[in-house]
Amino acid sequence: MLSQTPLLDHIVILVSHKDLLEISKFLDGQFTLAPGGTHADGLTANKLILLPDGVYLELIAFFDDVDPERRRQHRWGKAKENTIIDWAFTLPSEDDFPAVQKRLQQAGFGGSYTDPIPGGRTKPDGTILKWAVSTPRDSQGNPAQPGSLPFWCFDRTPREKRVPYEAEKKPHSAPEWAKVVYDAILGGNWNYGVPSGSNNARHDISLSSGDTTVRLVFNGSKPGKGELLPGISFEIEGLS
Repeated sequence: MLSQTPLLDHIVILVSHKDLLEISKFLDGQFTLAPGGTHADGLTANKLILLPDGVYLELIAFFDDVDPERRRQHRWGKAKENTIIDWAFTLPSEDDFPAVQKRLQQAGFGGSYTDPIPGGRTKPDGTILKWAVSTPRDSQGNPAQPGSLPFWCFDRTPREKRVPYEAEKKPHSAPEWAKVVYDAILGGNWNYGVPSGSNNARHDISLSSGDTTVRLVFNGSKPGKGELLPGISFEIEGLS
C-alpha cells in the first residue's frame, strides 16, 4: 500500500530561447503564464503555464550563448526543441521518498532512483528557490531516457513560491520495465493526486505502444484541440 499518493508536479517542454521570450503571444489569453527565472547552473531559463489544480507546464530553454559541450552534458541537452521532454512527480513530504525507492527494489525493477540532488533557480524578483531532484537510472546505473519515467521534484522552499497557482489563478503499449515502475510508484490503478487536492477531473496515466511521447488531455468547459507552440498540441475534454 502507498502511504502517500504521488502528485503530478509538472510537465517539461523544451523551446528555443526566442520562443520562451515571446511565449505570451502564442497563448493568447488561453492560459495563465507566470515568470520563471534562471536556473542555478546558468544554462537554462523557464516560464510556467499554471493550471488551476496546481500542476504546471514548464517551458524551458537553453540560453543561446551556452557552451555546446555543457549543453550536451545537461540532462535535456540533446532533446528536440518544441517537444515534451520530461515530467515530474512529487510527494507531500520528501521524507516519504525512501519508501518509493524501497518499493522499486522489491519490485525487481533492476534500476533505481537517485537520492534527491539539490537544485534551484532565482526568480526575476530576486527570490531564491530551492528544491531537490531524483532521476531514474537503468540496471547499469546509466540515466534513463528523459520522459520514459518520471523524475521527482521536492521543494526545500515553500512550493507556493515556485508555483504561485493560487495567487496567479484567474476567475472564469510500453516496455514491461516501465509498467513495473508505474505499478510500484502508483499501485494498480495508476492514479495520481494534484497539489490542490481537487477531484474535479480525471487524474490518471496510461501507456501506449510505439515511440515515447506524452499526450496532454485537459478537462474543461469548451472541448477542442489547440497548439501551445508549433509541434506542441493539447486536447480539452468536456466536463463529465
